[in-house]
Amino acid sequence: MLPGWVRRRIRPRGLSGVSMLIIGLTGLFPVSAPAVEVENLRVGFSSNSLNNLFKVGTWTPLEVQLKGGAQRFTGMMVVEVPDDDGTPTAFRLPVDVPAGGSVRYVTYARPGSRDPSFVVRLYDESGRRRAESDNANAKTLSPIMPDETLLLTLGKPSGVDQVAGLPGFGNKTDLSPGQQELTVAHVEPQSGTLPGRWYGYDAADAIVIDTNDKELMEALSVRGQAIVEWVARGGHLVVALGANWQSVRDSVLGPLLPALPTGQIQLKSLDLKTLDTFAGAAKSIASPDAPPVLVAKLEQIDERGGRILSAASDVPLVVRGAYQFGRVTLVAFDTDQKPFADWPDRAQFWVKAMDLRGRSAPAPGATVQIGGGGRRMYQTGISDLSTQLRATLEQFPGVKLIPFGWVAFFIFLYILLIGPGDYFFLKKVVKRMEFTWVTFPLIVLTVSLLAYFAAYLVKGRDLRINKVDVVDVDAAAGQARGTTFVNLFSPQNRDYDISVVPLPLDRDLPAAEPGGSAAASTTTKAARPPAGTEVMVTWLGVPEAGFGGMGGGGRIGFSNGGYTSAPPGSSESLEGVRIPIWSTKLLTARWFGPSTSPAEADLIRVGSDRLNGTVTNKLSVPLNDAILAFKKHVYQLGTLAPGATVRVELKQDRQLPNFLKSKTVNPSAETNSAGNQSVRSDLVLALMFHDSQPASVSSDQQVPSNTLHYLDLTGQLTLERPMLVGRIDRPASQLVLGNASNIPKVNQTTMIRVILPLNSK
Repeated sequence: MLPGWVRRRIRPRGLSGVSMLIIGLTGLFPVSAPAVEVENLRVGFSSNSLNNLFKVGTWTPLEVQLKGGAQRFTGMMVVEVPDDDGTPTAFRLPVDVPAGGSVRYVTYARPGSRDPSFVVRLYDESGRRRAESDNANAKTLSPIMPDETLLLTLGKPSGVDQVAGLPGFGNKTDLSPGQQELTVAHVEPQSGTLPGRWYGYDAADAIVIDTNDKELMEALSVRGQAIVEWVARGGHLVVALGANWQSVRDSVLGPLLPALPTGQIQLKSLDLKTLDTFAGAAKSIASPDAPPVLVAKLEQIDERGGRILSAASDVPLVVRGAYQFGRVTLVAFDTDQKPFADWPDRAQFWVKAMDLRGRSAPAPGATVQIGGGGRRMYQTGISDLSTQLRATLEQFPGVKLIPFGWVAFFIFLYILLIGPGDYFFLKKVVKRMEFTWVTFPLIVLTVSLLAYFAAYLVKGRDLRINKVDVVDVDAAAGQARGTTFVNLFSPQNRDYDISVVPLPLDRDLPAAEPGGSAAASTTTKAARPPAGTEVMVTWLGVPEAGFGGMGGGGRIGFSNGGYTSAPPGSSESLEGVRIPIWSTKLLTARWFGPSTSPAEADLIRVGSDRLNGTVTNKLSVPLNDAILAFKKHVYQLGTLAPGATVRVELKQDRQLPNFLKSKTVNPSAETNSAGNQSVRSDLVLALMFHDSQPASVSSDQQVPSNTLHYLDLTGQLTLERPMLVGRIDRPASQLVLGNASNIPKVNQTTMIRVILPLNSK
C-alpha cells in the first residue's frame, strides 16, 4: 500500500500494457510500509463555528499527528509556510515516533497571507525526506486579518462569545464604518494541545480563564508557564475564580494575581449591583429573590500592586494589576455559574474586564493624523502605524528612488529606439536593412549596460541597514523586553544568515571592527544572547490589503529559495534569507531577559495624577528628549546627562494626549537627513502610548496600531506605574550578519522606556 501523500501526487489518466504488468508485479512484491506518516494537521484554534483558526502575521500553533511505521523513527519535522513576500519559511522540530505508535506534536508557524499553504516534511537523521503532507488535511482554513481582534478562552467563561454581537464589534457582514471584527476562539484543556511556548498565544489580544474547569487546571500545571511568559511580555490575562480559589492560588497563576485569594465570603444578590455600574449594563445582575452568592475573598491588593475596579461595599469583585509588561485582571466569582451566567448584559462586563476598545482601521479615503498637530495626511492605503514605520525604514541615505514616471518615459524611448528608430536609421541613413542583425543587439546591449551602471550610480554598492531598537525595562522586576526593527538593503543577490544579540545598556559598546563605524550595531562574527535572554527573529509585515501587505491573498516570492528558523524548536536566527539585488527585507526581533535599570527614581504621588521626586540617569550616555509619563500626564525633562538627577515637580507637565498630538509624523517627508532620528522617535512614541487617546477619538482622526499593539503600555499607566522615556545615541542590540559582502552602513535609532517604582509615601 503506497503512502497517502504519494497516491495524491500520482494520478494516471490511462494504463499502458507495461503499466498493467508493473501493477501486476507489485501484487507479488508488496511495497514496504512507510517509515512515518502525517496522520492529521490542525492549525491554530477553534471557535463555535470555525476550525483551523489563525491570525495572519502572528505565530500560530500547529498540532501534527504522526504515525510510526515498522521501526522507530527519529529525525526532524519541518513546517513550511510562506511569509508576507510569498517566500517559504521553515520552522524545525525534532521528533521521535515509536514503531507503530501515534504521537502528537505541537509546533509553530507564521503565515503571511490569508490563504497560506502549510507543508509538513519529515526527514530522518541522515537528512533523507521520508514523508510530506500539506494542509489538505486541515481542509478549511479560517484566517483572521492582522487588524482584527482575537480573544482566547480557556474553560467555560459564560458570555465572552457574545462580545462580537455588541455595538462596535461584530463580523465582516454586519460591520459599519468605524467598527472592528472580533473573533472568540477556544483553547482545548488537554495538556497535549495547549501551546507550550509563549508565542503560541501571539495572536491573542486577551486570554480569559475560567478556573472552575478542573481539567483545565490540570493542563495548566503542565503547560501553564507559557501563559505566564506571554503575560510577562505584554499580554492581558483575565482570571475568573470562585469555589476553586485555593487551587488557583497554588497554581502557576498564583504569582501573577493582583490579589491573594484566602477563602470565600457570602454576599447578597443585591450587593452585586455594583457590577451593573462597572459594565454599564442596562439589565441588572442582581435580583431581590435570588439566593446569596459566594465570592472569593481577596487580600494583599496594595502589596501586589492591584487596583480595585469594582467592589461591593468593602468586598473587591474585580481587581487589576501589572505583571512585568503585562496585566492581569482578577474576577472574584465563577463566571460559568448563576447569577453571572444568566445575566443578559454579561458581554458588556467582559468588554470592561478585558479593557477592549475599538482599534479599527480608518475609513477608505479618510484623512488621518499620525501624531497630531496642525498637519494631516491624506489616506492612501495606510491603515496602521506599522505601515508608517515601514515607510520610514524604506528610506536609505544615499539611495535614490527613480519616480515611476521617469521609468515609464525611458521605457517608451527604448521601445521607440529599437523599433521605429532602428528601422528609419537603417532605411533612410544606412540604406541596408540587413544590418539590423548588428544594430538591434547593439542597441539592446548598450541600453542594458547604461541601465546597469545607472542603477549602481543611483543605488550604490553599499550594504545599508535602517535599524530601530525599542527597549522596555521594568526597574522593580529587573527584566527587559526589546524589539528591533531592521530593514536591509542589499547591493547584490545574496543569502544572509541573520540574528540579533541584545546589548547590555549599562556597558560600553564592543570594539569596532576594522573598516567600518557601524560595527557597534552590526558584526559578522558569531555572537550569543546574554545568559537567560530569549530572542525571536522573524519577518515583519504590514496589514494593508494592497500590494506588499498581508491583507491580500497568497503571493509568489521573488527569491528562489526559502529560509529557515534556527535552532530547531526556536527562532533565534534566520538562515539563508535571500535578498535580491537592490531589494530590501524587513525583519523584526523580540527579546526578553534580565536587565539592570538604566535609571533610578524617588517618586511619590501628589493628588490623583501628579508626581514629586527625582529621576537619575544611570547610563554612560545622555538620555535625549526625556519625558516622564504618569497616568494622563507627561513631564518634559529635556536631555539628562550621564549621572544627572532632575526634580520632576520643577518641570513642565502636559496632558499626554495633547503632547503626542504635538509630535507630528509626516509620511511624505524625506527622512534621509539628520531629522530622521526625530521622525522615528516620534513614531515610536505614538506606538508606545497609542491608547492614551480617548476612546471617543474617531478612527478618521488617528491611525490605529494593531500589528505592533504589544508596544503600547498605556494600560500600565492607568495602574499608576511611572514611565521614563528617552532616546540614546547607542544601539541596544547588535545585528549579526552571516555572508555579508562588506561592513554595512547603519542608520540607528534607539528608544528606551523604563517603568519606575512609585513610593507609597
